[in-house]
Amino acid sequence: MIRFVHLFNYAEGVSEKDGETWYFEKHVPQVKKLPDIICYRSWKQVDVGLPFPSNGLPTPFNQFVRRTELCFGNEKVGVQTVMSHPEFWQPSQKGVPGFREFECMFLNEEPEFNLLRDAPPQHYKYITLPLLWPKGRPQVDENEEIFIDSYCLRYAPGVSWAEGEDWYLGHHTREGKQLPGMKHYMTWKTIHIPEQPDLPLKPNKWARLTELGMSPNAFRSTMINDDTRVRFTPPTTRPMGVIEWARGGWLNISIKLDQSDDLLK
Repeated sequence: MIRFVHLFNYAEGVSEKDGETWYFEKHVPQVKKLPDIICYRSWKQVDVGLPFPSNGLPTPFNQFVRRTELCFGNEKVGVQTVMSHPEFWQPSQKGVPGFREFECMFLNEEPEFNLLRDAPPQHYKYITLPLLWPKGRPQVDENEEIFIDSYCLRYAPGVSWAEGEDWYLGHHTREGKQLPGMKHYMTWKTIHIPEQPDLPLKPNKWARLTELGMSPNAFRSTMINDDTRVRFTPPTTRPMGVIEWARGGWLNISIKLDQSDDLLK
């Protein structure tokens, strides 16, 4: 199965209430008519009370109003169906119900790595590096309800795929999987398709989508609070790392996986 994953906000000057009305009453019924859809679901952003800006949050968790997945059983059919209907994904004008920011990608159903179970091969060169805690490993409540930090990333211009993957899979996620309270940690490599520069969709823009799951208090203790947060060890490939932090190379939305809307109903 292939998934067309998209994160979006409603047009400027359109309230969230009016945007949701447009989305469920006009947009979704039109998209449901497309052939060969086997799953269509959407998650509303949830506020988990984590402050922005702060350490551990390169972009705000309420950056988008929704994350939606449109799923097809066949990769070729799914890509062709989505890309041949640009009218469904066009940005709208100010004050007119429709989309504003619209970020998208094609993904497989199964993650490339379940990072709490799997060890990507890039891990091994960094395996002996310890985590750096200022006052020792913080204690967190392992039974608290988690949320999902659903984020997409791309590597900086001039950084090769091998360098980016070495940093992210080998260095960053190896440390991330060790954080106290981490309950869900999966990553997908985006499926690149033939470039179509004249269309509004840019599904090749992002390198990966990752789901990181922990409770807000655990995230705060391990990633935000200056007294307790982890000090990630510096990457070895480049002094400043290889992720495009400051130029839109990282996007977030906070969701809860069990709170999706089934749009095929």
